[in-house]
Amino acid sequence: MSSENHNNEKSIFLPVFFSVLAGFAAGAIVGMLYAPKAGKEMRKDIKEKSGELIEKGKKNYEIISDKTKEKVSDLKEKSSEFIEKGKEKISQAKDLLSEKISKGKEKAKEVSDYLEE
Repeated sequence: MSSENHNNEKSIFLPVFFSVLAGFAAGAIVGMLYAPKAGKEMRKDIKEKSGELIEKGKKNYEIISDKTKEKVSDLKEKSSEFIEKGKEKISQAKDLLSEKISKGKEKAKEVSDYLEE
């Protein structure tokens, strides 16, 4: 019985051993495939990516800055036009009011002259 038990252990041991060995090999291969790059390479990649991001940021800043300057310029021009139109309207209103006041004075004088007679 002991000999039979010993043979049974050997027959189980080899497949388990090879399975574990194959598992370690597969794990090592997967680990190597997914392992991070060396520190020097990683720093180089980070430096390159950060440089790219900085360049993109600068370009976007320039684009936004230019568009903002255009909008401010347009707003200044439109506000100047609006102010000029406002001044014209005020001037027209003043002229109309002066004309109406003048006519009112004339009518008041006529009424006053009529009442004096």
